[in-house]
Amino acid sequence: MFEGYRIVCVTPAGRRRYMKLLVPQILASGLVDRYDLWVNTDDAGDRAFMKALTRLDERVRVVPQPRGEKPSWSAIRAFFPGALDEDTIYIRLDDDVVWLEPGFFEILLRFRIANPRYFLVMPLIVNNAVCTNLLQTCGKVAPSRYVGATCMDRVGWHEPGFAVRLHRFFLDLVARDETHRLHCGPREIALNRFSINAICWFGRDMAAIGGEVRPGEEEDLSNVIPTRLGRPNCFCTDTIAAHFAFYVQRRALDKTDLLQEYAQVLSQRAELKPLLLKTTAIADEIDAREPPPVEQPFAAKPSWRAAWRKLVPRKRKKQQVPTLLEPGPLL
Repeated sequence: MFEGYRIVCVTPAGRRRYMKLLVPQILASGLVDRYDLWVNTDDAGDRAFMKALTRLDERVRVVPQPRGEKPSWSAIRAFFPGALDEDTIYIRLDDDVVWLEPGFFEILLRFRIANPRYFLVMPLIVNNAVCTNLLQTCGKVAPSRYVGATCMDRVGWHEPGFAVRLHRFFLDLVARDETHRLHCGPREIALNRFSINAICWFGRDMAAIGGEVRPGEEEDLSNVIPTRLGRPNCFCTDTIAAHFAFYVQRRALDKTDLLQEYAQVLSQRAELKPLLLKTTAIADEIDAREPPPVEQPFAAKPSWRAAWRKLVPRKRKKQQVPTLLEPGPLL
C-alpha cells in the first residue's frame, strides 16, 4: 500500500533471461501489493519460470491470456480490462527492464498521486528514444548524431551500437552512484507516441474507458487515448528505469556482456542479493532442461517496395558511421 492505494505491478511476460533481474527489484519493495505476470509467451521454459515465481512469493500471480490469443504485441491489449480497480495504481514494466533506481517505487508513486491530471506517468527510461532526446535536449548527453523526438528514431531506437554505448555510459554512472545527475524534473508530453517500456496509471482512469485498448496498444496508450481525453502524460525523470533492448537491437545486445554487468551491480545491493540469487537459480535450473529460445530477427511484412528492390538494383549504401556518445555539457 502507498498513501491509501493498492500497488500492483504488471509485466507482459516473459523472457526469463531478463526477468531474473527485474523480478527481485519488484519483490524487494514492500510497497508492491501484487505482481501480475501477463502470459505472453509460448516458451515452456519461460512459463515454468513464471510458475516457479508464484512459489517464491505469494504476491506473484500468473495471468493467462484473457481472450485466448496467441502471444504477440497486439495480444497484450486483452489484459487491460483486468487492470482497472478504482483503489489501485498500476505500474507496468516490460520484461526486459533490467534496472530500477533505488527508491524507484516511492518516487514514482508520490509523483503519480500528486499529479492526477496526467493519464500516464513514466520514469526516465534508459534506451528509450524519446527519453534519449530529452536527455540530449537537457544537456545530459551529447550524441554525435541528433536523436529525434520520435518513438522509432533511426539512432535512439534503431541503432544497436548506440544502445550499447548508452548502456555502458549509464552503467558507469551506476558504478559511481551518480545516476541522479541524469534527473531533470517533470517533463510533460502530449500528441506524441513513445515506447511504453515503463508506465503508471490509476485504475480508475482505465476503468473510465472500460480497459478498452486497441491492437496498436503503444500508439493507443501513449497518444490516442490521452489525446481523446484531453490529458497529457508526463515523464517523472527523478527516478530511472533501464530498458535493455528493442527488437531491432536485441540480437546485437544479447551478444554483449551488458546483462552480466547489470546483474553484477544489482548483486551489490544488499536488499536485492538474496532474491537475485533465487531467481537466477530458478532460471539456471530451467535452462538446464529447457534451453532458452533463440530470438528470431524481425521479419518485415511483404511490400511493393521490397519486391521493387529485388527487381531494380540499387547503388551500394555507404557504411553508416557509428553514433558516438559523450557526456553532455550540463551533466
